[in-house]
Amino acid sequence: MAKGSRVDSRNGCALGAALVLLVAGWKLTSSSYRADVGTICEGESLAGLPARGDLGGVTERIRARLATPEGNNLLSRLRDLPIGERAERLRTEAQAVRLPRCPMVETYHQLAAEGEYRSDVQRLCSYVTFPGLRDLDDRLRIMTLAAWIEEAARTERLRELGTILRRAATTSEAVAALRDAAAEIDVFTCDTAKVLDTPLPVSCSAAAGGSRR
Repeated sequence: MAKGSRVDSRNGCALGAALVLLVAGWKLTSSSYRADVGTICEGESLAGLPARGDLGGVTERIRARLATPEGNNLLSRLRDLPIGERAERLRTEAQAVRLPRCPMVETYHQLAAEGEYRSDVQRLCSYVTFPGLRDLDDRLRIMTLAAWIEEAARTERLRELGTILRRAATTSEAVAALRDAAAEIDVFTCDTAKVLDTPLPVSCSAAAGGSRR
């Protein structure tokens, strides 16, 4: 065999070996990244923490389990997104690596929905939203809240609370419904519930009585 042929043969073998290593490395990285996406998808159960109470803790425990820079980059990008956008971003990535399930997508959806509902309840419970509420009689106070919910609520969950307020047989029932809704999402002060629970000022009561006569 000619010398040039032997050199070409060796070069060809070396190139072939390099290609094999490159393909093997790509497959390994791809497989590891898929595993990282799976870790993020199962993050809440793997972390052993509820995302509702400690999303930051869940995120850090997920990060400790990731094996690739790509996996860390995905988690960082998710964390930088508004909570309402994380579910679809993670769903897209899970589908791209062909994962059969991704529970964290639903967790993100739930967190986003709860965030919207929390915002709704905070606005409903604020003095700023109803500056003249204290001067109305009991029934009109409740109807004012219910009408605002019907017009301004962003979530179906708050609209359900509006229905409960409209159907309340007493002011005490309406107050309890407001306070229960706020406490359920750890909003511990509801100013409008305090107003409902406060009697109409004497001068306003006299005016209201005069108008009824």
